[in-house]
Amino acid sequence: MVYNMKKSRFMNGAKMFMMIKTVCLFIIAAFISFSDLTAQDKNNGQPMPLFQSEEILNLDLQADFKTVFSVKDDSTWFPANLTLTDHEGLKRTVGIEIRTRGITRREKDVCRFTPLRLNFPKKEMNNTPFEGQKAIKLVTHCNAQAFYEQNTILEYLIYKAYNVLTDSSFQVRPAMITYIYADEKADTVRRFAFFLEREKHLADRLHGIEFEQEKFNPNMLNAFPTCLMDMFQYMIGNTDYSSYDLHNVILVSDSTRKFPPIPIPYDFDWSGLISANYAVPHPIIGTGHVSERVYRGFKKEPFIVYHTIEIFKAKKQEIYQVFENFELLNKEKKEDAIKYLDEFYEIINNDKKVQTEFFDKARVVDE
Repeated sequence: MVYNMKKSRFMNGAKMFMMIKTVCLFIIAAFISFSDLTAQDKNNGQPMPLFQSEEILNLDLQADFKTVFSVKDDSTWFPANLTLTDHEGLKRTVGIEIRTRGITRREKDVCRFTPLRLNFPKKEMNNTPFEGQKAIKLVTHCNAQAFYEQNTILEYLIYKAYNVLTDSSFQVRPAMITYIYADEKADTVRRFAFFLEREKHLADRLHGIEFEQEKFNPNMLNAFPTCLMDMFQYMIGNTDYSSYDLHNVILVSDSTRKFPPIPIPYDFDWSGLISANYAVPHPIIGTGHVSERVYRGFKKEPFIVYHTIEIFKAKKQEIYQVFENFELLNKEKKEDAIKYLDEFYEIINNDKKVQTEFFDKARVVDE
C-alpha cells in the first residue's frame, strides 16, 4: 500500500510535469507559428517594393508649406509635386496630395515642420519606388536646427534596430528630401526623412490582420513578442506607449485568430535614446527625464523573460552596428547612443538587476 501511494504520487508528479511541458511547448509553438504563419508560401511575406531596399531616396517635394502647416486639422489635403527618379533612371514629377499628421509634433511650439502623410495617384507610381503605395506616413525633421535632423535619424535607426530583433516590426525607408516652398525658393531646405510602412501592408506581410480594438488585456497578448517589445522599449528608454490602451502600438492577429495577437510598436521620438527637447515623462511614470529607464512590461514567466534576454544578447553586435555604421549619424550622437545601449546591456548581464527591473518592478494587470 505504501508502495502504491508512492507510485501514485510519482505518477501524479510526472503527469503534472508533462502537462506543464505541454503548455510551455504550446506557447512556444504559438509564437513560432504566428511569427511565420505561412513561410512555405515563397510568394508571400515580402515587404512592398519601397521597403525592399535601404538605399536613401533623393526626392524633391514642392508645396505651399506655409498654408499646409497653418491648418490645425489633420484631414485637409493640399496639392504638392513630388520629383523622383524612376526605375529606369529618369526624373519624373508627379502631382500628389499631402497633409499634416501626428499629435505633439503637429503643435507649432514643438515642430515648425510637422510629420506628413503623402497620398499618391496609384497608377502614376508604376515603375517607381512607390509602386503599390497609396497613402503613406513621412517622418520629417521637425525644426531647422541640425540636432533635430539627427533626432530623426536616430528614430529611423531605432526602427532598424527593432527590425534586427523581429520581422514583426514596421519597415522604414530613408530619404533625403529637398522641400521647396511654392514661390519662395529662399526657404528651400534639404533634410533627412523616412517613410513608414502602412499598417495594412505590415499585417499582410505577416499573413495576418490588424486587430482593431480600443483597449486590450495585456495578458491576452502573445507573451513572447510582447516581452520582446517591452524589453526593447526599456532598452531605448521609451515609456510613451501602452499595450493596454494601444497607444503607439498596433495589434496583429493571424487571419483565423487561432493565436493571441502580437503588439507592434511605433513612434519612438519620446525615447530616452533620442531625448528630444519636447519629450517629457508622463507624471504617472515618476521620473525626472525621459532618459531614465522604466520597465513598462507586465509580469511574465521567468522562462519567457530569460529567453528574451538571450535574444538581445545574441543580437547585440547587429544592434550596435545599426548605429555605428550609419554615416549620416554624427560622431557625438553615435557615442551617446552606444553609451545608452551599454547601460542596458550592463543591466541584462547582471542577475540582481534583471530580478529587480523585469520581475520585481513588472506591472500586474488589475483583475
